[in-house]
Amino acid sequence: MNWLRRFMYGRYGNDQLSTFLFVFYLILVVFQMIFRNSAAGRVLMLLSYVVVLAYFFRCFSKNIYKRQRENQRFLQLWNPVRNYFKYWKRKIQERNSTKKLFRCPKCHQTIRVPRGKGKIAITCPKCRSEFVKRT
Repeated sequence: MNWLRRFMYGRYGNDQLSTFLFVFYLILVVFQMIFRNSAAGRVLMLLSYVVVLAYFFRCFSKNIYKRQRENQRFLQLWNPVRNYFKYWKRKIQERNSTKKLFRCPKCHQTIRVPRGKGKIAITCPKCRSEFVKRT
């Protein structure tokens, strides 16, 4: 294992964008297996090769600064999407509880308030903005 440590020394390695590329590659491979004998299957195979090459290029790159900037740009695009789905997952999980979830219109912080209180003024604990909602 020491040879692997020496080889990876000074190389970028894995980050969130690389993980996303690898998962995307696996999804493409599954769809390529489904559409194996068609033109779509060949296109998916070519696309999967491009994605896996990008993954390995990023992992073995020695230009760490550029890879970090790429990852930051990816996270700026990915985090709002991830947070949106996390909010809806949590809202579905909390649908039978005594609390109701709202999002602050200014900072989008998720706030839990008690159900069945009628119209109430909710103050965001993060940005201190106040808004009225029906619980």
